Amino acid sequence: MLARAAVERTFSPGDIICCEGEVGRVMYFIVRGRVEIVKQVDEDTERHLHYAGSGEYFGEIALLQEGPRIATVRAVEDTTTLEIGQEPFLTVLGRSPSLGIRILVRMTSRLRDADQQAIEELRQANIELTQALRHLERLDRTKTDFIRVSAHELRTPVASLMGYSQMMRDNPMMEEHAELKALVDGVRAGAERLHRVFNSILDLSRLMTDGVEVRRSPVSLPVVFHGIQTEFGPALEERKLDLEVNGVDQLPFYIGDPDMLYKVFYHLVNNAIKYTPDKGRIEVVGQMVEADDLGQCIEIAVWDTGIGIAPGDIDLIFEKFYRTGEVELHSSGTTSFKGGGPGLGLAIAKGIVQAHGGRIWAESPGCDEETCPGSKFVVQLPIESV
Repeated sequence: MLARAAVERTFSPGDIICCEGEVGRVMYFIVRGRVEIVKQVDEDTERHLHYAGSGEYFGEIALLQEGPRIATVRAVEDTTTLEIGQEPFLTVLGRSPSLGIRILVRMTSRLRDADQQAIEELRQANIELTQALRHLERLDRTKTDFIRVSAHELRTPVASLMGYSQMMRDNPMMEEHAELKALVDGVRAGAERLHRVFNSILDLSRLMTDGVEVRRSPVSLPVVFHGIQTEFGPALEERKLDLEVNGVDQLPFYIGDPDMLYKVFYHLVNNAIKYTPDKGRIEVVGQMVEADDLGQCIEIAVWDTGIGIAPGDIDLIFEKFYRTGEVELHSSGTTSFKGGGPGLGLAIAKGIVQAHGGRIWAESPGCDEETCPGSKFVVQLPIESV
């Protein structure tokens, strides 16, 4: 019956006999020639499964499952096949248990060979990925070491520049030369900004390599925010931004590193200033909360009426050197609207908060420079971690 129902077909090298994804209505017996069976990995890549030659068959899985082809078969040399339709094949299969057993054994063998090949390819891929990861780790360490050494080396002459410019600024002669005084003030302001950038780079390099040594002592968070308000006072006044601090006075002393915690909230407030248009509003809210996984916590949230954060950036903004939007190529100041910067502040804040056993995250309905939906950064510091 199979012989009467079979249709003979011939194929030249490279011809596709059946294609992955197509509905399988027939199976094939190879009379002579050789075929390659492959599976599509992606749009441009395919994986070789095996070759089949005279006396072998293929296509029976799709025919039995009444589903799509699971692989593509192409001729690698002049090939002749017999096509057997589904109905006669199933009829003969029902009358011949031995044929069903042979097909089952054949399918099992194919599955075993495919599994072994997949395991070997996976093992090789893991080896290559491990080697690539180690190479990237070495490159990352080299880059971090270079950045850290460069920051150390550059910070020294910048500190000297700051000292000498301050000495010039304090010279009584400066009062008689207004133009020279303005030039000296500009030199000192630029040197101070460079010094802050180098300090941020060194902070981040310590977080990335040596880790952070938290030197704990009682920290007054009201004092921390009073210092931040004072430091950003001129920038807030210049850009007509309103900074309110609420609830922080009621918070208890926190046992943590005073300098590190100051940097956390300095960077968060600085970030809010940078991405809030002139005449906007920034609010700091402090409270005690009970977190499921951290227990009793001090929670401080920094709200702003800025341009907000796009959903795709929420999980990336705490990565080092990451900045949202177009990167400014000019130096426009760290507190000017969308001003330039190295993109280190939030990464430093995250590292310090985690070193204290806490967590930090951002929330925003989206990014829009017209409507300014704003954003919120939340820090939770567990009391029991100390």
